[in-house]
Amino acid sequence: MKNRAELYASGIDKLLKYKFAQKRMTGWFEYQELKMEVRRKFANPDAPEHQPAILCECIRRMKLSIPAGSVIAGTQDDAFSPSYALINPAFQVETFAGYCDPVAIYDDLEPDAEFPRERVEKVRRYYRETPFVKALEQVYARTGKLTQEVAFFVEPVTGHTIPDLRPILAHGIETLPFAPEAKGIRASLEAAEILAGRYAELAEKLQQERAADPDEVLRLKGIAAACSHVPAQGARNLHEAIQSAALLWQVMTLEQAPNPYAFSVGNLDRILAPYLKDTPADEAVQLVRSFLAFLMVGERCWAISQNIMVGGRDEKGNDLTSAMSYHVLEAFRISNNPQPALSVKLHRGTPEQLYQAMGNFFFTPGHSTPSLFNDDMMFRILERKGIAPADMPDYSIAGCQEPLIMGKESANTTNSWLNLAKVLELTLNDGCSLLSGAKLARNTQELGYASHEALLADLETAFFRQLEWILKQMEQAANGCTEAIALQAVPFTSALMEGLKSGYDMRDAHHPGVTYHASGCLIHGLSVVTDSLVAVRHGLAERAGFAQELLEALRKNFSGAESFRAYLQGLPKYGNDDSEPDELAVQLAHRVSDLVHALRNPAVSPFLPDFSTPSTHLLYGYHVGATPDGRPAREMLGYGIDPRRESAHSGRIDQLLSERKINFGDFLGGYASHLGISPEVFRNGRDIPEKMKIFTEKIIKPLFRFHDEVENSPYYVYFNIDSKRNLRKVLAEPEKYAPNGVYIMRIHGTFVNFLDLSPAIQNDIIARLDADETVA
Repeated sequence: MKNRAELYASGIDKLLKYKFAQKRMTGWFEYQELKMEVRRKFANPDAPEHQPAILCECIRRMKLSIPAGSVIAGTQDDAFSPSYALINPAFQVETFAGYCDPVAIYDDLEPDAEFPRERVEKVRRYYRETPFVKALEQVYARTGKLTQEVAFFVEPVTGHTIPDLRPILAHGIETLPFAPEAKGIRASLEAAEILAGRYAELAEKLQQERAADPDEVLRLKGIAAACSHVPAQGARNLHEAIQSAALLWQVMTLEQAPNPYAFSVGNLDRILAPYLKDTPADEAVQLVRSFLAFLMVGERCWAISQNIMVGGRDEKGNDLTSAMSYHVLEAFRISNNPQPALSVKLHRGTPEQLYQAMGNFFFTPGHSTPSLFNDDMMFRILERKGIAPADMPDYSIAGCQEPLIMGKESANTTNSWLNLAKVLELTLNDGCSLLSGAKLARNTQELGYASHEALLADLETAFFRQLEWILKQMEQAANGCTEAIALQAVPFTSALMEGLKSGYDMRDAHHPGVTYHASGCLIHGLSVVTDSLVAVRHGLAERAGFAQELLEALRKNFSGAESFRAYLQGLPKYGNDDSEPDELAVQLAHRVSDLVHALRNPAVSPFLPDFSTPSTHLLYGYHVGATPDGRPAREMLGYGIDPRRESAHSGRIDQLLSERKINFGDFLGGYASHLGISPEVFRNGRDIPEKMKIFTEKIIKPLFRFHDEVENSPYYVYFNIDSKRNLRKVLAEPEKYAPNGVYIMRIHGTFVNFLDLSPAIQNDIIARLDADETVA
């Protein structure tokens, strides 16, 4: 007879086969159709006071299933469509227009006999007339070409939240205290109890239908027992804690469906540690795997950017790694699926065992690899944000790398996206786009200059004048999105985000109901603008007639000006440990951060500067004309704070030396940095433990400056340890090098199956791998 670990493991393998075979996702549409029917019973279906009743009725009536092999009940399949462009093989930079139209999602469902076009269009028409969609249409109508050509972009933020599940896991829903003004928010929690009851009944029924499979009957008995107890009551063991978490998660995603990307878990090791008790290690690992399988959606896992963390320290510097940390890591190692994503918190006191536990991730080709966070520096960032010391250990990552306090912070993280390179283009070209010719921003005279030559001689000042004008347009548009999404109250999620105490919905634009709140701004183009400003400085000093020569070359995209472009490309570039461009990058990042942080959202909270570009450096570069650094029109920008790969000539070490000069304390919303390292760098390691030791001592600890007494250091990085040659082999012969159809790489804060990506993104990953094979 199988023990529980074996029983769970065999079931999870069966469940994952089912999930990876899900080619067509329709549950999201059926749920939206059902929600439409329920909403029609209410005269004002968007009123916050009606949302608990609408949610509960949808949960009562929606279709439920428990696929064979399940260890816990629950699914996210009904909350997500196959929409996320960057993991879609059909994605094309040239045609992607962002997520401006919230009902464009209905294009994801190919009509057939079961879902004829008229059925789909009926639902689309209904939601197109809702106040939220109408308000959002007005926002994009006002921004016009500024967002179409991506001087900036704005969006209403769903997901991107780290709920605090711990109170319900510990005490259950029935005994949770709540303020009198939070009665409606408390009522929404009934949805999770309804869902649990329905799953318990279904599990009992399926035991009869699947009686021929004794393993299946045992797993279903466990589900029925757990769902009969949680989340109404507190969890008594690890299985119940994970089942309770899944039920809460399912309702939360349904409430914000469709496509609430980047709901993240936080420190799963700390959340589950109280329930580990005497659970055998192998059983604990399989139970965590069941939760990881629950978070998978379809063959490509369309529920992108779900982040789970382990490790870290408390506010006094004490290490918080536990036995549960290693169980979570082992579950990720065995599963190796495209979602959820894994991050590990490190600090000066991190035990060597935790580093070693990551070895099989980094040194197994095609395996998922964790992002790494530096708690010592992160706590300084949190202090700058005004986070109370007692809350700092609960920081978690929403999506890719945005640090938020679990259950206490709504930071609206992807509310705005800023394209510095486009701002520079408009400054240089009289406020007009080099691509369309349309006037988008202030012209030379409006910026205060009598001529193009005068502007060029004072380009940095002119750039910031233009930027300040564009930031005001972005602030207004972003706040319009925040006001629009506030029309869709989310009482259930709010109950997991201090709503039971405050009585406010977390989406309330003026009173978000949480201790900490802000709006996010993802900033693109640091390296391009830095190198361009340096180029103009040199050109004006070194070449007669440079101003006119530059303008003509940019307008012609360097056609007929190849030697001039070569001159620009040969000038000093950021990323090579050259003081001139590096110092300018530091100043530019600091000043831009200050300007962004000075913006205010409807709650009079700041925008948080975030220098990260989750593959959007391709998209935003496509909408930028030629630039003075020698970059042609429509070429990608630099990734995050990294230099453009064409500009970093001196190898990995010089790139790191350039980047460490930046004041990371400016990046209150986060940043992105990638290191693609050849496996040959670690060839002196005889086995994985030795390679991981080299990696730890020669790269990770020096990068985070754990041996130095400094106030400034990087606090986030991700690695892809692979070679250009190997990835080309994987693409050429996937059946040989990835026989199971999965080869995991990292894009920013999330795992992706390399084989599922579009050619543009595959090539970008390959290009950013290290050509420097110097032994570490």
